[in-house]
Amino acid sequence: MGTLTSHLYPYLPVWFQNLGISLYGYAWKRERLGGRFAQHVAEFKARDRWSADEFAAYLQSQLRSVLAHAYAQVPYYGRAWRGLGLDPGDFGQFGLADLGRLPATRKDDLRQSPADFTVQSLARGRELRFHQTSGTTGTPITAAFTVEGHRRLMAAREARSFGWAGVSILEPRSMIGGRLVVPKGLARPPFHRYNRAEKQVYLSAFHISPANAPHYVAALNHYQPKVFTGCASAHYLLGTMMLERGLALDYQPRALIMSAEKLTPQMKAVLRQAFRAPAYEEYGCVENCVLATECEHGRLHASPDFGIVEIVDAQGRPAPPGVAGRILCTSLLNEAQPLVRYELGDLGAWAEEPCPCGRNHLPVLKEVVGRLEDVVTGPDGRQMVRFHGLFIDLPKVVEGQVIQETLDQFTIRVVALDGFGDKEAQVIRNRLLERLGNVKVNLERVPAIPRTERGKFRAVISKLH
Repeated sequence: MGTLTSHLYPYLPVWFQNLGISLYGYAWKRERLGGRFAQHVAEFKARDRWSADEFAAYLQSQLRSVLAHAYAQVPYYGRAWRGLGLDPGDFGQFGLADLGRLPATRKDDLRQSPADFTVQSLARGRELRFHQTSGTTGTPITAAFTVEGHRRLMAAREARSFGWAGVSILEPRSMIGGRLVVPKGLARPPFHRYNRAEKQVYLSAFHISPANAPHYVAALNHYQPKVFTGCASAHYLLGTMMLERGLALDYQPRALIMSAEKLTPQMKAVLRQAFRAPAYEEYGCVENCVLATECEHGRLHASPDFGIVEIVDAQGRPAPPGVAGRILCTSLLNEAQPLVRYELGDLGAWAEEPCPCGRNHLPVLKEVVGRLEDVVTGPDGRQMVRFHGLFIDLPKVVEGQVIQETLDQFTIRVVALDGFGDKEAQVIRNRLLERLGNVKVNLERVPAIPRTERGKFRAVISKLH
């Protein structure tokens, strides 16, 4: 929604919010799922059945095209690769094994200068779209994409994430995500809003508590979505509360497509028991350079025709199967912002064995490390797992971390640039109060946020657990 609409939204009555969300949904559906969307879906499904040789030849062709495009049109890569003595003709000879010759792209570089990664011929075009997210680390990232590129990205999810689970994004669905669809920190029910355009009930991720769980179940029973989507931990929390309180759905959904956090076996078991449907993991990022989806055998397959995935050790060499390393991704579908060997900040490991499903040209990730965040509990029992949006549109914020000290006391650590002041600090405090209600917030400016032994820092730390 537009900036003005977003500012007005919290003050509108519920029926008006539903109307606004539905109108926005109509435009959004046409953009993401219109045009050549069905054709792109068919192409992804066809590649599921290709031989390993066919698939490798296709990836090599796509990679050469992306590298030449990035060299010519993306300022960051043009400078970096010219400095290595490369010219456009070199990429015509590149094979998949040659990708390691290029340096990795740091997330900080994209965060600090997103325009430097945007294709110049599209930079001022009407078709270009931007999406900003705080990400799991609290660091704002700006992603750029075209309308047609967005359709290809959604087609990959439809064919692999939804299709492998035997469902479709076109079916009635629910969502628990990062949008603050119920604005007030201590709001009364309903804790959902409805997007009539896509038959989507959007449930708040910020109001899940034992007392509110019956309202969530009532909304699901009313709209009866066939597919549940969104944050894995939020669904797990709701499912746990449903089981504890004896709450149940009065209909049978078909599948849960879970993203944003790691989906553990324990979480899967709770989700199946509470919602009476299998849960499937989806791994991706806002930068649209990686997609991994779960097949019918419970294995997480990367989709190289979406983005080529490398797992490398501390020296940048390919990590052997079973050994954790840094995940690097090269996007093949995003012509507006082609990222090459982009370092996500996650650690992962390849599986040692092939998958029984037979899709051996789509490699299996044994593990993705670092996607679970600590659960935060509010004074009223409400539990929250995501702080999406806390640091958005605050360009002076480099990194942020939320620490729950006690039930009603929170510390927010911020690494900030010069110019960060009381105004920005108050915005962050207000956003936390909106999400958790009447809590005490202490904001600290720090020179750096400590990393774990694996090189990552935790965006959320709860000292209650």
